[in-house]
Amino acid sequence: MPEPTAPTPGGGRRRAAETTSRRPSPLTILAVAIPLLTVAALALVRPAAEPQASHAPTDAPLDRVTTVCPARLPGADEVRFGSTGLASGDLALRVGRREVTQPVTDGVAAREERRYVVVNGTGELAEGLVASRSGGGSATDCDQPAPERWFTGVGASAEHTSTLTLINPDRGPAVADVTVWDGSGQVDVPALRGVRVPGGRSTSFDLAKVVPNRDALALRVVVTRGRLASSVVDVVDPVGRARPLREWLPSQAEPAATSYVAGVGTSRADRLLTLANPGDSEVRVALELVSEESEFAPEGVDEVTLAPATVTEVDLTGVLRGRLLQGVQALRLEATGPVTASLRTRTAGDLALAAAGSAIDGDAAVALPAGAKRFVVTGATAPGLVTLRAWDEDGTAVVRERRVELDPATAARIKVPDDAALALLSVERTSAVVSVEVDDRGLSVLPLPQLDTTSQVPDVRPAQR
Repeated sequence: MPEPTAPTPGGGRRRAAETTSRRPSPLTILAVAIPLLTVAALALVRPAAEPQASHAPTDAPLDRVTTVCPARLPGADEVRFGSTGLASGDLALRVGRREVTQPVTDGVAAREERRYVVVNGTGELAEGLVASRSGGGSATDCDQPAPERWFTGVGASAEHTSTLTLINPDRGPAVADVTVWDGSGQVDVPALRGVRVPGGRSTSFDLAKVVPNRDALALRVVVTRGRLASSVVDVVDPVGRARPLREWLPSQAEPAATSYVAGVGTSRADRLLTLANPGDSEVRVALELVSEESEFAPEGVDEVTLAPATVTEVDLTGVLRGRLLQGVQALRLEATGPVTASLRTRTAGDLALAAAGSAIDGDAAVALPAGAKRFVVTGATAPGLVTLRAWDEDGTAVVRERRVELDPATAARIKVPDDAALALLSVERTSAVVSVEVDDRGLSVLPLPQLDTTSQVPDVRPAQR
């Protein structure tokens, strides 16, 4: 009987099993590799960028500008035009309903018109286009249509009344809402809500008939459709035989907590400051006088407290007189909230009105009326420089370049030759408030706005679907 064979140590079957266990099966390899490859592929994939929904507009040179001159006051028949590009060409005018052209030579021109004038400048004449109306001791800067304007210190009584005029320079209708405040609060005036002005027409409101009131008033004109140019004529008719005094009331772009009223004149007169608080909180206003040396608080003038949505008057006749008046160029108003302001200067035979001006940090221009002229520059936020250039009615330079240093908390007065018809001021390294005082049988004050030389072109693209 054969003997059993002893098993070989580490027999082949066990080695085969061990060898087999050291090699992963193809299924195992795939089970591990596929998820790893998937994760690696996902890591390389980036989501598509979402398309930008809106694009900022781009700046382009102005090629079309519209400005509007109100109808005349007695004697104020002259309309002056200017273009700081000093170009020659034809302006398209609409005088009432009549369309005419006005030749411009070397950037200046003038004509006499009694009705309101809509001025359209195109091409080279659009650059720095300005216009003014003056004569008979009155003057005003012709304004571009604006979506909002504020008028402070208007009247609606027998002795002091104002007329609001809205002019539509376009062919389509325009609509505006006018808000009124007096010394007690906002006044409900249905006749001034939703005012519709047909294309190419004007609409006027005698406030003494629309909203009779013995208080000083403030107006806010908001254009809700189309374009409108708004203006206000102020009339003071004293009791007795004195003749009525008329002047245009300059507008203010918006209320401000810090504001400057530049242009107080130099003659002895009654001066009345009107303040309006259109907000819903009480406001305190501190008054300072600005001279060529400093800003300082006058004696005897306390802070003015304005209740919400009210208008008040401050008599400055006793403050602005004597030697103190000779050095004062402007008023500075520091308020705890946004306010609007105007200054009425009245003598026996003249009425002058000034309003808080807008800050300028570039160029400003004005078509200068006839008479003695001087610029008042104040409200500089840092040391800076103002450069003045001026031309006469023939386009000849009468001030090639005059440079004046500006310092904070001071005011500068710059005289201009009487024959200057167009002026360009450049404010550098700071911002400032600029007005021009014109004395031609009466004082007039014209606050200067920022001069726009470019327009914004919207970026219009096909909608993404």
